[in-house]
Amino acid sequence: MRGRLLRGRVIAAALLFTSFIQPVHADAQNSETLVINGCPIWPYTRCPGADLRHADLSARDLAGADFTGANMVRADLRSANLAGAILDRADLTAAQMQKISMPASSLKGAQLRAANMEFARMFRADFSYADLTAANLEAARPMFARFHYARLIDANLQETKFGSADFRHAIMDGCLTRYTVFLDANFDECKGCPVGW
Repeated sequence: MRGRLLRGRVIAAALLFTSFIQPVHADAQNSETLVINGCPIWPYTRCPGADLRHADLSARDLAGADFTGANMVRADLRSANLAGAILDRADLTAAQMQKISMPASSLKGAQLRAANMEFARMFRADFSYADLTAANLEAARPMFARFHYARLIDANLQETKFGSADFRHAIMDGCLTRYTVFLDANFDECKGCPVGW
């Protein structure tokens, strides 16, 4: 009887030990530092001018990161967190940015030609002077976003919600605007914007 009891305690202790070990191992694996061309991929990283072409940054936490002037052509940023990130003058041509979260981020003068931002969350993001030619913003949520002097040529804006967005001096031409919402948008001196929406 005592032998069975002792054996049961040993098994219970082993199970308890492995239950502690496995999560630690998994956490260590998830927190493993990724460095691409000298740029550490983590929140608040400072990588202005970094070469991140074709980089897989999907689902990464890059909140507050500085990618000013970075080359991110065709980078995979799907489901990444870029809250408060700085991407001014970054080249995001053809980048995959579906379901990205980027509230209060800055993309002033960024190249977003043919970028796919479907279902992106961009509350108070700043796209001033950005080039969004042929970009896909279908079902995105750029609420209170700024598009001063931005170029939205042949962009897919279908089902996008531009609540209180600012399009002053922007250019909008040939865009798909089926079911698009421009509630309380500012179209002052915007060329091609649906001022009678």
